Amino acid sequence: MSSSYLFTNNAATTLASGISSSATSLTVLSATGGLFPNPSAGQFFFCTLQNTAGTVVEIVKVTARSTDTFTIVRGQEGTTPAAFITGDKVELRLTAGELTQLFSGVAQGGGTDQVLIENATTVTTSYTLTTGRNAMSVGPMTISGGASVTVPSGQRWLIL
Repeated sequence: MSSSYLFTNNAATTLASGISSSATSLTVLSATGGLFPNPSAGQFFFCTLQNTAGTVVEIVKVTARSTDTFTIVRGQEGTTPAAFITGDKVELRLTAGELTQLFSGVAQGGGTDQVLIENATTVTTSYTLTTGRNAMSVGPMTISGGASVTVPSGQRWLIL
């Protein structure tokens, strides 16, 4: 899964004010925005919007957060942009699309054994290894122009 995905545990709040089906931002209840990640360039997280009756659900991609205001891309993962009112739910939930992306590189053998993990051979987005973590890939590897891989001192990126 891309390191551009951001997550936090138990991030849930409500809308501070309603939004139309074409809105590109939303505002959550005061002082609850900090429960959610704060994306920097190229990062994002997904939120599920749900009306209080539970009958309307939409997944949005959050590309920026400024305190309690989120910049959003509407209608993700086959959901339809809808209007929501003050008090409707805003939650960071694990989605089917995220799980599909996570397991897309795992090949399944005959039955339920997962015996292979695949990796791409071209780095197209700059990446810095997480502090205190090592990484491995199977090569040959190519780093596209403009992209880079940063390996902090004392850590390793092993290419087999």
